[in-house]
Amino acid sequence: MKLLKYFVMMLIIFSVSAYGSSNPDAFIAGPYLLDVTTDSATVAFRLNKSLSAKVIVSDADGKKQFTSEGASKSHFIKITGLQPGMAYDYQVICGENQIRTPENDYTYQIRTACRSGESFSFAVYGDPRPGDTQTTRHHKDVIDQAVLHEPAFCLVLGDMVDDGEKLELWQEFFQVESELLRSSAIYPVMGDNDYADGKGIVAEFFPKLKDGFYKFEWGGIQFFALNAWDTRGTQSKQQIDAQSPQLKWLESELAKEQVQKAPFRIVFIHDPVYISRGRSSEILQRVWVPIFEKYKVDVVFASWHMYERSNSNGITYIISGGAGAELLWMKKDLNFPSQAEAQRYHFCRIDINSNMMTIRAIADDGTVLDSITLTPRAQDTDSAERIERLSKRLSKQISINNQADNPVIPLYLFSYDCSYCRRLLKIELPALAKQNEVAFDISYFDLGIEGTYDLLLSVGAEFGRQGTDIPTVFIGRSVLGGEGEIGELLPKQITAFLKNPLQYQQQTITPFKQLHDTKTIKEQTFNSLTYALVASAGLIDGVNPCAFTTIIFLISYLSLVGAKRKQMICTGGIFTIAVFITYFAIGLVFFNFARVILREQTFAKVVNVILLSIVVALCGFSLVDFLRCLKGNVTDVTLQLPKFLKERIREKIRNFAKNNLAMVSASFVLGVVIAGMELTCTGQVYIPIVTMISEPQHRVAAIFYLFVYNVAFILPLVVVFILAILGVNSEHMAKFFRKHIATVKLAFVLLFAAMALMIIYNLRWI
Repeated sequence: MKLLKYFVMMLIIFSVSAYGSSNPDAFIAGPYLLDVTTDSATVAFRLNKSLSAKVIVSDADGKKQFTSEGASKSHFIKITGLQPGMAYDYQVICGENQIRTPENDYTYQIRTACRSGESFSFAVYGDPRPGDTQTTRHHKDVIDQAVLHEPAFCLVLGDMVDDGEKLELWQEFFQVESELLRSSAIYPVMGDNDYADGKGIVAEFFPKLKDGFYKFEWGGIQFFALNAWDTRGTQSKQQIDAQSPQLKWLESELAKEQVQKAPFRIVFIHDPVYISRGRSSEILQRVWVPIFEKYKVDVVFASWHMYERSNSNGITYIISGGAGAELLWMKKDLNFPSQAEAQRYHFCRIDINSNMMTIRAIADDGTVLDSITLTPRAQDTDSAERIERLSKRLSKQISINNQADNPVIPLYLFSYDCSYCRRLLKIELPALAKQNEVAFDISYFDLGIEGTYDLLLSVGAEFGRQGTDIPTVFIGRSVLGGEGEIGELLPKQITAFLKNPLQYQQQTITPFKQLHDTKTIKEQTFNSLTYALVASAGLIDGVNPCAFTTIIFLISYLSLVGAKRKQMICTGGIFTIAVFITYFAIGLVFFNFARVILREQTFAKVVNVILLSIVVALCGFSLVDFLRCLKGNVTDVTLQLPKFLKERIREKIRNFAKNNLAMVSASFVLGVVIAGMELTCTGQVYIPIVTMISEPQHRVAAIFYLFVYNVAFILPLVVVFILAILGVNSEHMAKFFRKHIATVKLAFVLLFAAMALMIIYNLRWI
């Protein structure tokens, strides 16, 4: 019995000593941090019974004690005398030590706001409530991920609970958030679920939400929390219209010189302003957006059950509502196209560093869903003017169907001088313009000219999409990359324009109005590369339709030189090496080479005509060989020529092949010519590599990537070359053909038909 009493007594003592950290009923809410500044902070918490409380703050100079005004369930204890950008440990003790946080637990920490110009990061998320899932699992997964990033503070975009009237739901919210909010300050806005038809108790936890709007500053960045929890429904228009106290306050605050000189101005609200897969707000667009645009708001955060990013007139709109509630994926509204979207549980991490703001959407498993870097608009007027002048200097202006009564659609095209681009400009765009009675005002940018790639990255940042296929079209608010996407989506853009021209024009993004950190974007793109990705890109670029010409030349040239294996090895090897060396050299001096090759369109057209003419001839000769093989004539069918030419050509080739120097020179020259023509076949991986060769810190890695890319690029040539020296010739192929004659006939009919169409197609656009 004595032993049992001793055990019970020790259990009671242990429970009391650990009450604050292990008893779930000890704190209904918190501790959590509010109103953190450079020299003060408020430690808030709510208890299950009225007690007095104190907060003990520790730093290198010792401990300071701050006490509450009296016994209460809710406490908001202000801590003063702090220094900017510092961390202070704290402990909460309630009553006579009945409830307390653990001693020497360094997760309880106050981190004060830093000075202007210093770096910091913060988190943004919305709709952390359980919602239809009726579980806090997703909320906890997001918060656990956010804790790993140690944000200085969190912007919470409303709908923290399902029903703001119920205390137990608030207790559940703070339990999930406890590890994060004990060291990261919380700055929330009210959602309709928090408001709960006016019965919500949200203001008992966040006193500033009694009015619903407030502002704060951190590191010189200006933050504005606004009260827009149901602007499409029950919220009073007196709270949100142009004459509301909130809007008058917002405009007066934004107009202040200190705010306008700040690097960034950030607004966070509950209702989305622009959203393509949800419910946007007409009154926010009509009344609030003009104020945002007038006073250079940079970013507007709002909540809905997904992630989405869009841009309108220089303002980035972020939807981040994937912190716990059920995810929703409504039908896309093409009137408000997004630049990035994801149906994932997530939060946003925002880094402020050297007057740059990087926004990243991070899923609950740590996957980065989206990333964009912004620069201060208020301080970049001169720089923006410079980039606008640069864009005018590097662009070629093209007008299509520009008649007096036709509405004009601006279009920005980035590409090399390729056959599809010529077809797009000469036929497809004029046809679309004529069919829809519109005009295109085209700004064409040749990526072979130095500086144009930076312009592509800059426009991509404004439109919110990087890494698209080449050619790239920017139109309205959308980015179309590659022949397939342009062909499919460009007509839809015209349809959207004709449906509501005024609205389309108002929402159209006009590039080159602000400076973007293209250096950081290039580095991020480059750092995302891997050797596997580079190798696969090189292989894909090596077997694209442009490379068919090279392969045909290799096979034909090896056949025409002679049947001796030594000659084939020498000729084919030199040819392949020449392609590799030339393409590698092009990469090392990309823009200087491209400036000569790509800008001289007359030279390119002449070479293309010659190459295509030879390809036509070679295709004809190959067809003759194929038919003879099927008939069993395999004695002399290595690229048969007409009889009156065959002997003369063979004699010349044999004599020519005797001169090894001439043979090597010819093979090398042919490889150089072919590699030069292959330049326009490169994809979006090649450019990020070659542009980083000029950067000293990335030069070694870029050269290695270029080497891997070029090895993969010539791999199809190597395969054909190996097959040739192993003796895979027309006779071997003929035996295979006769064994599978029906299948082979069909395949070759389709192949030659496709080849003929390709030749006609290319000849048409030269």
